[in-house]
Amino acid sequence: MWKKYITRRLAVQVAQAWNVGFGKAMQEVYGLSVMNTLVYKDDKKTEYWVDREQHEAYVAGLFQKLEDNTFLNNFHVNAQAVMESILEKMTGAFSDVQFGSLTNEELLNLYEDIVHPNVEQFYVRMWTVFNIGAPLAEVVDNELTQVINDVDQRRDALLQLSSPLEPNDVTQERIDLLTVAVDWDSLDDTQKRQRIVAHTDKYKHIPLFDFDHAPYSVQHFLDEMEQIDDPQTELDKIKAGFAQSKQHYRTFIDQTNLNERLEALLAFLKENVCLRDYRDMIRQKLNLQLRTFYTEVGKRIGLSVEQIALLTNAEIASCLQIGKAFDAEEIKMREEAYLLIQKEDEYHIFSGEQATEKAKQEISAVQTGSHDVKGKTGSKGTATGQVKIIFTNKDLGKVEKGDVLVTAMTRQDFVPYLRKVSAIVTDEGSVTCHAAIISRELGIPCIVATGNGTTALKDGDTVEVDANRGIVRKL
Repeated sequence: MWKKYITRRLAVQVAQAWNVGFGKAMQEVYGLSVMNTLVYKDDKKTEYWVDREQHEAYVAGLFQKLEDNTFLNNFHVNAQAVMESILEKMTGAFSDVQFGSLTNEELLNLYEDIVHPNVEQFYVRMWTVFNIGAPLAEVVDNELTQVINDVDQRRDALLQLSSPLEPNDVTQERIDLLTVAVDWDSLDDTQKRQRIVAHTDKYKHIPLFDFDHAPYSVQHFLDEMEQIDDPQTELDKIKAGFAQSKQHYRTFIDQTNLNERLEALLAFLKENVCLRDYRDMIRQKLNLQLRTFYTEVGKRIGLSVEQIALLTNAEIASCLQIGKAFDAEEIKMREEAYLLIQKEDEYHIFSGEQATEKAKQEISAVQTGSHDVKGKTGSKGTATGQVKIIFTNKDLGKVEKGDVLVTAMTRQDFVPYLRKVSAIVTDEGSVTCHAAIISRELGIPCIVATGNGTTALKDGDTVEVDANRGIVRKL
């Protein structure tokens, strides 16, 4: 019944928002949905599972959407407008509020009237922008067979066509930090402090994929500065890379006899690559707003912002209504493990050992046991190094120069560590995913969609990554 969909660092509050955004709310907006989900968190990671049959129908629906010219013309524009509107609405609602002065009832009203509906509608768009990437890459690849016969040339063209033409938020942060680094020695102490504080204010949101994640500090960026050897050379390389991508794209468009269908798909592909990163920036800024709200809610019921994230919507509402702290023993068990099973409009949550035992019953029969690690080329090349398994950003500290980073999927807050590694291998993804795109920008090999890299490999394994063939070989 269950199919593992993605692995992330995910708490209960966001899992419930995901479920609504993937389910009932998405059905109302796009006529597609996955209503039954299972979310299991252990001491390392959180796995998000979906009903296999529902997901197959959902993906089939996405392929149908890609046949609709009206959808191709309007989807990204509309999705971006709604997500921007949600961020603006949330920022406006919170801007003049002193949360500490609100009563529990007023906090609950904010939670139910502002937070819930806006976060859920955000995830409807966020999920669809994300989920359509893999079907889109497949459809574009099939259409490219009409103009490129050679398989390798077609793969190379798809890799190039799915590369961004402009810096995303994280790349722009690096450009701005390198610019500060170029000027650093000519600045006095006051100017240095002003520049780095301004940089932090502008980009502190980047690691906030959920509201219980911590924003970047000034010290983070000072540490990044220390790792920069030759800022001008790196800056020139980044700019040259984007200039080259633009030239390759223009050359392909000019020299290839494209039909109307392929032109529309390539335009949609470029929009999708851009919006996938842009919606992450909106999500991070949204979570920066939500973090302040949830911190205050946590104070009212005796929990930290990390702990409040482990409560269901109903549990938060109940605690605010009765003005009572949440069960300390229950939250301790939930920090160890939780299992959230959603079927249609009903959900059940389990904590601690009960969650672990129930999860075994639900998903052990569908776990894969393959030891061969094969996937798709995300970025060409070969490399050798020691494996470091990264389940969440909490594991990134063990990454050393030359390692092969193996993960479910990279995210924007992984990027400072990705600059150290020799190659990237992911369980998930396609040529349009974050790992594939950032690998091409960094010029390192990447294999995506292995399905089992994080289970078939272990820390310390020495491997050869042949991204040209999509194979990881233990040495």
